[in-house]
Amino acid sequence: CRKCRHRLTWQYPIVELLSGLIFVGIPLYLSKFYQLALLGSQFSALTAPRWFYGLVLLWIVVFLIWLIITIIDIRHFVVPNELNLALVIVGLIIIAVMFTNQSSLSLMHSSFLRNYALIFSPFENIALNHLFGAGVTGLFFGLMVVLSRGRAIGLGDAKLIFASGLVLGWPDIGLAVILAFMIGGIIGLLLILVKKKKMHQKIPFAPFLILGMVLTFFFGHQIINSYFSLFAI
Repeated sequence: CRKCRHRLTWQYPIVELLSGLIFVGIPLYLSKFYQLALLGSQFSALTAPRWFYGLVLLWIVVFLIWLIITIIDIRHFVVPNELNLALVIVGLIIIAVMFTNQSSLSLMHSSFLRNYALIFSPFENIALNHLFGAGVTGLFFGLMVVLSRGRAIGLGDAKLIFASGLVLGWPDIGLAVILAFMIGGIIGLLLILVKKKKMHQKIPFAPFLILGMVLTFFFGHQIINSYFSLFAI
């Protein structure tokens, strides 16, 4: 700090940089996503429907909340209930916006897995797929908390996955969970090998969950497509 000479942590420039990227990257990506999915080459930000601007704003809020949760969990090993509640509220609004505009959003266009959502989605209804994603993943993590007595996963993580399930819906949240376990397992193993962590020590899991969600948001279709390509499907 220029005034008190106290050394600033890495948190400040990284959070400011990521926040700026969120405000720029989310609108650009969603413009591209819905351009390809909805109206093809005729779509432009200047002629976008009103619900598009609403979704852009909501997703910016979601990413900012995910960013805050990541920093707090890394530093304090806790996921605040207030932030999970905020995600639930935003998720319900996203469901409402998408549900009321189903005529413009087919099942394939309501998922970041695009056409693969047609394979994995149990319902054709957008709202039901989001509720299903929250319920299934929330129940799975809740059972992990109960069966491990909180040693394998924290209750805050279970609440986070439930809230984010409302936001992403099924099957997107399913892919996000798979990616989170894979990335978390690899990084956890590396930390143990380099003796930065021991087997009994805790590692914050919310950042891995959120990383899985971010990867699903931006690259979900490419990831699933690459996986199926391995089997020539």
